[in-house]
Amino acid sequence: MEKTWQTVIGEKNKLWDVDVKEIWNYKSLIWMLFKRNYSLQYRQTILGPLWMVFNIILNTGVFTVVFGYVGKMSSDGVPYFLFCLSGNVIWNLFSTCFYANTRVLMENAYLFGKVYFPRLIVPISNALLCLVRALLQFVVLIVGLVIFIVRGEVGFVGLGILWMIPLFLLTTIMGTSLGMIISALTVKYRDFDHLTGAAMTVLMYISPVLYPTSQLSPILKRFVYLNPMSSFIETFRYCLMGIGGIYIPGLIYSLLITVIVAIVAIIMYGKVEKDFIDIV
Repeated sequence: MEKTWQTVIGEKNKLWDVDVKEIWNYKSLIWMLFKRNYSLQYRQTILGPLWMVFNIILNTGVFTVVFGYVGKMSSDGVPYFLFCLSGNVIWNLFSTCFYANTRVLMENAYLFGKVYFPRLIVPISNALLCLVRALLQFVVLIVGLVIFIVRGEVGFVGLGILWMIPLFLLTTIMGTSLGMIISALTVKYRDFDHLTGAAMTVLMYISPVLYPTSQLSPILKRFVYLNPMSSFIETFRYCLMGIGGIYIPGLIYSLLITVIVAIVAIIMYGKVEKDFIDIV
């Protein structure tokens, strides 16, 4: 009796070889890896996932004191704590997606060497946990927004807040994709392990997380908008609180960069995953 195989594993020779249907068939594995990542991060902790909330409140509080009260940084007419918190929520989503995937190949080499599954599943599960963390932090932001609305210090923007959904998705894709690129490069060049921390710190300060672009000169503003995260942050604030504005050319640029980075990430990740086990 001739055997019939449901899955045939062969060499991937195409530059772009992403089987969405196959990834969907492994959705249970995505969920399992999601739970594993959650357990690893918060097991043996008393507060558990509440640390996701406390960390951003603490960071925002420190930034508010240093930049808001001491540095007298402008906040476009809204309380600086709320201004900073909104920037931190979207930036933390980007940075956590990035850091979660910068070593995704190295840290899962033992798993990749034992069993077959679509390798994109691991960065996807990492990104999902980061997205859940960002949604919890977004709830904190909404609570703060409601408090300041009741106090009459901030206006209500209505359904514009729904634009946070595509902004969160685009930010997740950008952070995850950059992390995958660094992961692919780190397999051969371990220098990137040491560069990523400093690079992300610099990138945060050239993003309008702690300051509005309205405070910048035209030359500095153009420089800041070269960073694709700048448009996402400014658009997020505008849709949430109605401050600042949407810089359409910058937003289009950010969308294009996100698509290009995602394509490059999938190609590099797919190319390296074929033989990186022999290297590490």
